[in-house]
Amino acid sequence: MISDYFRAVELRIIDAEIIADKNVNYSEFSHDEGMLRGRLLFVDGSILEFMEYLHKEQRLKYRFHLRDNNGQMVFRYDNAPHHENSSFPHHKHIANGILESEEKGIMNILDEVEHLISKDI
Repeated sequence: MISDYFRAVELRIIDAEIIADKNVNYSEFSHDEGMLRGRLLFVDGSILEFMEYLHKEQRLKYRFHLRDNNGQMVFRYDNAPHHENSSFPHHKHIANGILESEEKGIMNILDEVEHLISKDI
């Protein structure tokens, strides 16, 4: 059920010590379809804007855009079908190009951001 996933995400966000502020909207369209979108401010001043649209445990659409405290892109994961590669449609934008990627969800992204921030501390 989509509500179980939303609850797990909310608990993960609450437990994350690297999050200074949050604004997350959970939209449940049916018991197995929903969207979450939001903005997280991290303790280092970086900001993550994100959206996930899920149906029957499939992530149909997603984007995760992390900017540093100067507003510069750190990374952007998405599955928009605009870059042909071996992981199509999944890919990661970085400052100097596009990388192949597997499908990502907010839990994966929070793990990655925690790793990035802990390296800088």
